Amino acid sequence: MKKLMFVLIAIVLVASISSAQWGQGKMSWGAGAEVALPMSDWGDAVGMGLGGFGLFQYGVTPEILLTGQVGYTMWMEKEFHDVKSSASAMTFIVGGKYNLSAQVTPGFYGLLQIGIYSLTHTVETPAYNYGWIIIPASSYESTSSETVLLPGVGYQFDSFDISVKYTLKGNFNNLCLNIAYVMPL
Repeated sequence: MKKLMFVLIAIVLVASISSAQWGQGKMSWGAGAEVALPMSDWGDAVGMGLGGFGLFQYGVTPEILLTGQVGYTMWMEKEFHDVKSSASAMTFIVGGKYNLSAQVTPGFYGLLQIGIYSLTHTVETPAYNYGWIIIPASSYESTSSETVLLPGVGYQFDSFDISVKYTLKGNFNNLCLNIAYVMPL
């Protein structure tokens, strides 16, 4: 039984590695993890973000891939003057990759994506006692949909894809590192 599992895993890996080329009409899917480092005012409000995503890619030409991505990111809690703040978002992203390599094999690429972040931001304040005035603890949660632009660069080798992109939206900026495993359909 162990030998059969080993053979099946080997076949899947070889098939995915040998077919992980860009090209017209080729499709692939995968899953990955994301680390989001908040920048500007967003970095003052929340900590580092961790997330996961699923992706789909379709080759329009040998150099261009259309991409679609659905995921979830959660930013860790950050405390400032006893006020705690955290956030999470469902992400829906579409865009494209342009192969910068001289050949049609995977390699360096530029990417440009646009997306919607369905963002939930939570702020908690502690109770304050000023002698004759007592202010109770409170919690506030806001939800919004943010349209973001994501320019970046990446490198695909075999079935692994690593990219760095910057999420642009006013004060909601993140530097994101994505690592994904991509398999052909």
